[in-house]
Amino acid sequence: MSRVISVGTYLPPWTNGSGRVKGPDEDAVTMAVAAGRAADPDGTAQCVVMVSRDFPLLEGGNGAVLLAGLSLSADIPVTEVLGGAPAVLDQIGGATPGTLVVAADDADAVGAAAVLIGAGTAGAEVTPVARQTRSLPLLARGADGTRHAYGDPRLQREIGVRATLARLGLTGTPTVAAVAGAPAAQLGRAFDTSAAAGDPSVSAAAVIRLLADAIDKRASGLLVAIEQSTVSVAELTPPGGGLWIARDEAAVRDLPKTRVAAGVGIPISLSAYSRAFDPKLRWEAAVFDERPGIDAAPQFPPRLRVDDIGGLADDYRLVPLPRTGTVYTHTTIRIPVPDLPSPYSLAVVQLDGSPVRVLLKVTGVPAGETTIGQTGSVVLRKIATRTGIPDYGYAFWPGRTEGAHA
Repeated sequence: MSRVISVGTYLPPWTNGSGRVKGPDEDAVTMAVAAGRAADPDGTAQCVVMVSRDFPLLEGGNGAVLLAGLSLSADIPVTEVLGGAPAVLDQIGGATPGTLVVAADDADAVGAAAVLIGAGTAGAEVTPVARQTRSLPLLARGADGTRHAYGDPRLQREIGVRATLARLGLTGTPTVAAVAGAPAAQLGRAFDTSAAAGDPSVSAAAVIRLLADAIDKRASGLLVAIEQSTVSVAELTPPGGGLWIARDEAAVRDLPKTRVAAGVGIPISLSAYSRAFDPKLRWEAAVFDERPGIDAAPQFPPRLRVDDIGGLADDYRLVPLPRTGTVYTHTTIRIPVPDLPSPYSLAVVQLDGSPVRVLLKVTGVPAGETTIGQTGSVVLRKIATRTGIPDYGYAFWPGRTEGAHA
């Protein structure tokens, strides 16, 4: 049993006309960070679990970028779980207090969601009930990344859902609060699904979004997570208080058309990547004690300084930078270049409550739409993919506000 004390969700602002799609600078990690920050804005998590089937790096891991984007210490343990909705529900039900469980999808039903597990009596109680793991590969993806779909709705309903549920040994007519991975009606008459919320998509994050909806309605009952013919079930007890929900879900708009110039982009230098990782992703400034030639103004990115008598100062402390600001000036680049979808805009952003101004790529709006004086937020983005390696940094999303809390 675990207690969910906060929930955060993230949906990208773009559509291709048929549904939400990620932007060219988004992936499972950037969306996981957005959802995780919504659920844990103060960075209190003591361990992180990320569940996805779309990890950008299958070797070497994505944990360091995830922790940096969440403003969590690098000594916090990160577990990366390859899985869908049942794996997410398993992780939530078995999580210890202080665990941030994040689920992200960037191929189907794109978006991310996260829950923070707490101690005590506050929050919504999630108790594991039953699980069955079976194989029915109606949708398969191999090492080459190619997807093979063997669409057979009747097989999915009868063998993937109902035959698996029959093995769970649930008695009576249990009340279902939410179903992720299949339409609620597919559960059959053995379950009371009259008030169940549902998301039939192939999505890891769906179970957390449905959990948030059920909490909003103060619903109780079973949470059912389905992936092909694997099913996990937990019992939801609604909170008496002490739980909040943050939804970072901007209004949708058409994904702008871009193009990338032919040619070889900037190759990655792993030694430079390593040196720049913390200064670029930790979103912290260096503050020196004031002395002749060196003032106490924050320096970003953090760097050493030389005082009036030629002494090298390295005794700085790191302070977090604000993640909101105002456009001081901007420009738009319309000449296509290798690696970068063009056109794109750059902005010098005056950070709120800080003397620091930073040059950031603009995201979340079409190129050229930014205006001087526009407020917005600093968000983690994939700046480029260099020699097959995602290179992350920060961008400015004009007009963006923090997720709505409930």
